[in-house]
Amino acid sequence: MNSRIGNLNKIVILYGQLIGAGGAERVAIEEAEYFAKRLKTKLLTFRAKEEALFDYKDLTELEVLRWNSDEHNYMKLSSSLSRVIVLRRRLNELSPDIVIGCCWAGWLELYLATLFTSIPYILHMHGSMFWFDKDLMKYALIHKSVFNEIRESVMGHKEFIICKPRCGFLQYIKFEVLAFLDYFAVRRAKVILVLSNRVRWEVRKLYNKDAIVLRIGPIPSQILSYTPKQNIKEKLGLRGEKVILSVSRLDPRKRIDLLIKAFAVLSNEMKDTVLVIGGKGPDEGSLKKLAKDLGVRDRIKFVGFIDEEELRDYYAACDVFAYPGWADFAITVYEALALQKNVVCSTEMEIDQRILATGRVFPADPSVGDFVEALKKALTAEIKTKIDLGDYTWDKYFNRIRFICEECLK
Repeated sequence: MNSRIGNLNKIVILYGQLIGAGGAERVAIEEAEYFAKRLKTKLLTFRAKEEALFDYKDLTELEVLRWNSDEHNYMKLSSSLSRVIVLRRRLNELSPDIVIGCCWAGWLELYLATLFTSIPYILHMHGSMFWFDKDLMKYALIHKSVFNEIRESVMGHKEFIICKPRCGFLQYIKFEVLAFLDYFAVRRAKVILVLSNRVRWEVRKLYNKDAIVLRIGPIPSQILSYTPKQNIKEKLGLRGEKVILSVSRLDPRKRIDLLIKAFAVLSNEMKDTVLVIGGKGPDEGSLKKLAKDLGVRDRIKFVGFIDEEELRDYYAACDVFAYPGWADFAITVYEALALQKNVVCSTEMEIDQRILATGRVFPADPSVGDFVEALKKALTAEIKTKIDLGDYTWDKYFNRIRFICEECLK
């Protein structure tokens, strides 16, 4: 039964488009579930697809806002204005104590919809605009003085972000206006929540505003005592091979091509290894072709999208979990660690020192050579130290957010 928590009674969570099964979408869904058990909660979105709802297909808190425009042309100005009007009307009807905006997925609309109202909001910032290569706001004049400093500070930024975009005059004007609005949208937020000190630094540079680093997980508490329900190695027809597992959206920023190249080198030396790649995305065809061209297609298993429950069985079956992606944080890394698996990840990822001290994480620069060496070490290391991730659960994470919301209302 819903009940008041401190000064909180009603809360709205806004995520512009729930259309992909990614980490940010997962946070929004879990957040809605957590708060719905404790107070009146609505998760608002402008578009939703079933694949983005994970195990919560019948999420009663979810409400898809209907706006009078072409939903297939989401970025049109007329569409944006329609969304602002619809969101403003709905927020006035709901009259929440506070709104939680997620990523850039709707917070410009949130800023405009709450302008000249008394409705406060906080923002999740799962990476600044520099962690999203297609976000053109980073090229705006308002960020010119810090652009090079931020771009040069992370290997992935230099790899994926070009120095100057090619765009027409109208597009240039558009991202200048959006960057201006974005700056004030972030500045107006009561609190900015980030997952790493790296992003906190970038937020300071971009918006001259401090952020709170939430270093807690998050992972589902059930995974801490999980017992496998099926034998994944048997299901995949494996007989004693060591398994390297990777699970992510198959797009360039996840660097699965780098992992395949590293595996091709590694497999010449460690012939009893297989690479299992979970997930789907635009790069699937090219990645399968790359594996074939490198002569390792028969030792790589592309298993497609893995649902949440089955994913835990995949974690349990693997010997090493690999995450080469361009990111400062990944939920899957912590889930694999919760099942006591060795993890190889990019040095761009910010891992707590307490976890690093266990020796189960093998950071590597995002290059083929470094990943080969890290995978070798992870596959051969005999680590008996168990990781206790009891402080890294969703409940601990959202309890902190609840406290922050209460503080905002004082």
